[in-house]
Amino acid sequence: MNGNTDRSGAPRRAAGWRATALGPALAMLSGSVFGQVLWSEEFNTGSAPDPVIWTHDLGAGGWGNSELQTYTDAPENARVEGGQLIITARETVSRGGRRSFTSARIKTQDKLTFKYATIEARIQVPNLRDGLWPAFWTLGNNFSQVGWPDCGEIDVLEMGSAAAIAAGLTNRRVQSTAHWEHNNGYAGYGLHRDMPTDLNGGFHVYRLEWTPDSLSTYIDGQWIWTMDIRPSACTDCEEFHQPHFLLLNMAVGGSFTGLYRANEITAPFPAEYRIDYIRVIDNGHTVLGGSAVSGGGSSSAHISAITPSVSGGGPNKRAVAAITVRDELGAPVSGASLTASFSGSHNEVVSGATDASGIAHLSTTVKNSTAAFKVCVDALSKPGLTYQPTQNIETCDVY
Repeated sequence: MNGNTDRSGAPRRAAGWRATALGPALAMLSGSVFGQVLWSEEFNTGSAPDPVIWTHDLGAGGWGNSELQTYTDAPENARVEGGQLIITARETVSRGGRRSFTSARIKTQDKLTFKYATIEARIQVPNLRDGLWPAFWTLGNNFSQVGWPDCGEIDVLEMGSAAAIAAGLTNRRVQSTAHWEHNNGYAGYGLHRDMPTDLNGGFHVYRLEWTPDSLSTYIDGQWIWTMDIRPSACTDCEEFHQPHFLLLNMAVGGSFTGLYRANEITAPFPAEYRIDYIRVIDNGHTVLGGSAVSGGGSSSAHISAITPSVSGGGPNKRAVAAITVRDELGAPVSGASLTASFSGSHNEVVSGATDASGIAHLSTTVKNSTAAFKVCVDALSKPGLTYQPTQNIETCDVY
């Protein structure tokens, strides 16, 4: 949903991914409570999304998909009422006849994260025909550090695609897709399911099953899509083995819908996207975290990203690296001491500490007229945390 690339409704497959058959059995970790609801949002209190759990994304600009709406945090666009979250897309028509739209988009980034889980949501979509684009999806919790598609994305529910509109199935076609980085480019794979009746007539349960082996989605227990994420099948899919967060939104127009102008939108307004509940269920592999999870303190840390660069010019170039540290829940680790070795055009061992965003900014004192170096993390420490180098997304990088 949030990618900086057009969505045609027919995602591409990466060269490093292949479909394989998966057995129905799931391995259960020792000591886990399979099937237990670990966290739920029932929307039974307050009149707005709980700020302890949810953060609003705000503004316009198309959101990387040429969307037409402006996202706000106004109660007219997002409210809690009658035990439901209601995201409302609204239309305003100016005196000159110019149409504009508002809606809402909320997320649990850093507040509720999960790695591997069963995620269920009971949802009712409005009449989407045509131009509305509701979504229930996830992004990797390192999104702010690495961007899209490097963070990974799992679309549990998307509706209103251009292909569905063309087929006359706007209110019946449900699509699920994964998006990720592959060989420094974009990769995506998804499928859709066409239901026999319109989905905007009532509530339906949308479910994601995410294990170390696969991603699968369902509507009312009916299969939509599966993707094998084992290393043997998906050679560059580390995005789907790290913590993600939840997002809910309803866009107006954009690349997914194939409708780019306000006068092409024919869906009725106001349009209410209703969410009755969201539940995170232990599937034997689940790791839950974030600031909203009581007692969910972290115990380990790893390197989630290394970004080498250069400062200065001419003969005064310094080797620089921004090194991101996160805990096992996907949250940034501040105040961690880090040591890294630079080699090549710049040979120096540099130490520093991570800031509030979990990033250590290291720079050599050595200067050179050329810059062709490698930087590797040698050590990481913080009281109360154990450095787990085997969990590093990368330990070295090259400039």
